[in-house]
Amino acid sequence: MKIFMSAFVIATSFSSHLSACSDVFINQGTYHIEARTLDFLVNIAFQDKMGFVGEENTTDVVLDAEKIPSSQLTSWKNKYGYFGRTAFGQNIIDGMNTEGLSVSILYMPGSKYPIYDNKDKKQVLSVYDIASYILSQARTVPEGIKLIRSRQIIESAVKVKDGYFVKDIPIHYVMRDKKGNSAVIEFIDGQVKIYENAGDVLTNSPPLDWQIQNASYYDSLLAGNKHANKKFSKTFHNYDEIYKTISHVGEANLMGLPGDYTPPSRFVRAKVLLNNFPAPTNRQVALYQASSLNDSLLVPAVKGAAPTLWISIKDLDDNVYYVKNIVLYQENRNLFPMPITSGYTTYDLKSIDFNIAGPLQTKIKVEPTNPKEIKEIVSADSIKIAGVIQ
Repeated sequence: MKIFMSAFVIATSFSSHLSACSDVFINQGTYHIEARTLDFLVNIAFQDKMGFVGEENTTDVVLDAEKIPSSQLTSWKNKYGYFGRTAFGQNIIDGMNTEGLSVSILYMPGSKYPIYDNKDKKQVLSVYDIASYILSQARTVPEGIKLIRSRQIIESAVKVKDGYFVKDIPIHYVMRDKKGNSAVIEFIDGQVKIYENAGDVLTNSPPLDWQIQNASYYDSLLAGNKHANKKFSKTFHNYDEIYKTISHVGEANLMGLPGDYTPPSRFVRAKVLLNNFPAPTNRQVALYQASSLNDSLLVPAVKGAAPTLWISIKDLDDNVYYVKNIVLYQENRNLFPMPITSGYTTYDLKSIDFNIAGPLQTKIKVEPTNPKEIKEIVSADSIKIAGVIQ
């Protein structure tokens, strides 16, 4: 076990509640643009891969594989091409398909997944294969929801090194499409909970319904208010004095907006900013709003926090995926920042032939793990050590 842990210190962050992400949706008029951050304590999901039309896949359940008939495993052939960033090989963590559908994974401490039920005769799908399955099969969020409800979603594990797997990695999903639909999938007490019409913001724990209720407290923070906000004047230090001295009333009216990096505060900050953005007048304005939202949600590398490693913007209308790498960890745990002049890398899905893989393209293919290849499976909850990044 000691050898296992030293080899898999990449998984140490899973037991920490410091890992985080934010996802926000510009969803006004004819513009549907998603912005997200990836915050973590180790380098993760820097590999860009593609799902090609016609590729055949079978879900990789890993856990309880010997109990599940092979005929009950979900198998699928890709209908649509898709592009995304993967973690641990074939696991999509952030992706978009050619139909303008996006699926993103965010960290969600407290998640508890369903286990296999032999009385449930629906086709089985691993919780970690949801993104690849949905992106390759659905054009819209409603189609994605229908597919998920048609499956028995069960717990699984991901391979972090040949022969070694980690289970209980806590996540939740958000789906968005170019029609403005959103849905969030969470796993609460062993049940799949689907939030339809899930709004335009997602961060981490607590669950989405708690986050929405908490954020409603800040609904009165409106840049267009004509007078000071009595509600926040009572809680914000020197509110009245500051309000009188600020030149731009729009800035003063947002006093009380949380500025820390906890998931509830990031959720509130994103929601309030969305509430106060003017409707974008063109695509460039919408992209600017998405970029500024990412900037407002970046987690700096302060002591005891997981910094933002990379950010993405997905233009669901124009089928363009933008990604920007911000910082990397080196083997000695020091940070290696990208040059401050580096910007987003652009992937235009319209210019990619998803019918055949090119020599420089890495494809995604989901298939069952050979049981003989499994040496050990460890729960993320049991890995408490911190060590050197390998």
